[in-house]
Amino acid sequence: MSRRGSSQKQSSQPSQRNQSQKANSSQFQQTAQEIIDLDRVVAEVIQYFLIMEQKKFPVKRNDVMKLVPGISAKNFKTVIAQAQTYLDDVFGYLLHEFDEKSGHYVLLNQVIMPENLPHQDLSESNTILFLTLSAIFLSEGCIGEDEVWNMLDILGYKPENHKKLVTSDFVRQLYINLEVIPQSDPPRMNFTWGERATIEFTKKEILAFAAKIYGQPPEQFGTLWNLADKEDKAREAN
Repeated sequence: MSRRGSSQKQSSQPSQRNQSQKANSSQFQQTAQEIIDLDRVVAEVIQYFLIMEQKKFPVKRNDVMKLVPGISAKNFKTVIAQAQTYLDDVFGYLLHEFDEKSGHYVLLNQVIMPENLPHQDLSESNTILFLTLSAIFLSEGCIGEDEVWNMLDILGYKPENHKKLVTSDFVRQLYINLEVIPQSDPPRMNFTWGERATIEFTKKEILAFAAKIYGQPPEQFGTLWNLADKEDKAREAN
C-alpha cells in the first residue's frame, strides 16, 4: 500500500510541474501581449491629442480612457507618460494636466511666443485671442464684453464676425472665462483669463504683444508692466 501510494505521489509530481510551466508560459505570453497593446494604445492616444490640438480643444481624461476600456490605473499612467515623452521629443509639445478634479489635458507649444512674433504673421484668430487677453489684463483682470467689442471694432475687427470665436471657441479652449454681470438685464458678460491662458502665456508676453499693436514701449504701461515683470520672474523662479 505504501509503495503504491508513494508511486502515485511521485507520478503526480511531473504533472504538477507541467501545469506550473504552462501557467508560467501563459503568464509570460499575457505580459508580452500587454506590452504590445500598450505600444498600440500609446500611438492612438498621441494621434488623438494631436487631432484635438488642431482645434485647440482640451482633452478630457474620460475621453482618453475610452480609447483603452478596462485599462488599469497603473497602465493608464504608463500610457500618458510615454505619450508625454514622445510629444515632447518629436513635436516639442508639453502635455499639461490640470488639477485632478478638472480631468483635462492640453498641449502647450512654447517655442513661438506672441512677443517674438510680428502680429502681421499671426492668424486672425490668434490675433483676436491676444488682443482679448491683453484687454483683460489692462483692465486689471476683468473686462465687460462691450469694452472688448469696442476695442476690436476700433482696431478694424468687426465684432459681429468674431463674437462666436471669443464667447464660444475661446471659452471651450479654456483661454477665456465668462462671468455673468450680476443684475444685468439683458444678461451681460465679463471676461477673465481662463485656465489655459494662465499656463500657456505670461502677462508680460501678452502685454509686450499689446505694446506692438498700440505702437508704444511696453514700459509705458507703468504699474501693469511692473506687475507683469514681477509675475514673470516669480514664475521663472518656480
